[in-house]
Amino acid sequence: MLRVCLLSTVMCAGMMTGIAGAQSEETTQPAFEAPSLYAADWTDEGIAQVAQQLTGTWASSGNVGGSQLMMAVAPAPVEGMSDTLFVESVRADTPWAPYRRAMFQLYRYKGEIRLRTYEFAVGAVSAGLFDGMWAATEYFPEITADDLIATLDVELETTANGFVGSTPYPYPTGIGGAVEMTSSMTLDGDTLSVADRGYGADGSIVWGAEADSAVEFKRADAYAAVDRRPDGMIIVDYGPENEVEPQDGYELHVHYDGYLLDGTRFDSSYSRDLPFVFQYPPGTRAITGWGIGMEGFDKDSHRKLIIPGYMGYGDMGNPRANIPGNATLVFNVWMAHIEEVAASATSGQTHTHDDGTVHDGPDHD
Repeated sequence: MLRVCLLSTVMCAGMMTGIAGAQSEETTQPAFEAPSLYAADWTDEGIAQVAQQLTGTWASSGNVGGSQLMMAVAPAPVEGMSDTLFVESVRADTPWAPYRRAMFQLYRYKGEIRLRTYEFAVGAVSAGLFDGMWAATEYFPEITADDLIATLDVELETTANGFVGSTPYPYPTGIGGAVEMTSSMTLDGDTLSVADRGYGADGSIVWGAEADSAVEFKRADAYAAVDRRPDGMIIVDYGPENEVEPQDGYELHVHYDGYLLDGTRFDSSYSRDLPFVFQYPPGTRAITGWGIGMEGFDKDSHRKLIIPGYMGYGDMGNPRANIPGNATLVFNVWMAHIEEVAASATSGQTHTHDDGTVHDGPDHD
């Protein structure tokens, strides 16, 4: 009988165990060519220089709100726009959970370079798709200018080691009781300083008046390790490293959100408030890329898995989960628990679908 995955798509090879688990290396590998890392075609040398100066990972010199802040900036495409960069801001102790995702666009205004900031307008459900995508811009989600909301401009003036800039006028805001805000930034070699200031309706400074209100960032190492595999799969590993990782026969408890590159979230264990529980290795009970993504995945650590279509549901896709053929799958995963159990101890495992169906074990016959 054909196996079908209903919503919980990582649990089995779906309608084609041959593609996800048993197809030979010789028949699958030559047909797939991994995409190349996104390479921006900057409008001019001045814009290219500013973009290159911004690109990379930045860490605050001190704690802000009790935690060190980190920021990753990488060129990333937006359909219908040029000279764009993806910006992700995280707290160092939870780098897998960004507190801000944004796009920068560099452009010329009256001959001078401006930096325009955009917030995403994709909705909370789809926002997680973008997490960690600074590390995998060859798979950057498909967005257009309609998916972004412009927030403010910063006029830039180049210097010997970078640039200085500020907003040309106050911009509307509702943050912290302010009605308007200004922003300034300075890049000097490996130091980036950002300062925001909010104003009340009477023109008084509501926040950001202190001399130390500017946040200073220094260039830093990336806050996640990136494994760009030759088969086209990418694993973004946030850690933390622990002593417990999957071994044959161990029972894994994994929470996840699953996305398509168009922003569709096709499955989430969080929506059921139940982790996916399965015995390691999953074999043909899971798509190929999922099994690979579990290798060396430490207890209580976080990863992002980007799985090419042929390592997921192949040509046929998974109609029951509305996954088209050869769709790239993206998972944000958390190894919530690892329990050492006997290799044969699969009885008694249950799984509940969104439609209320409950059955034993991780298979879907």
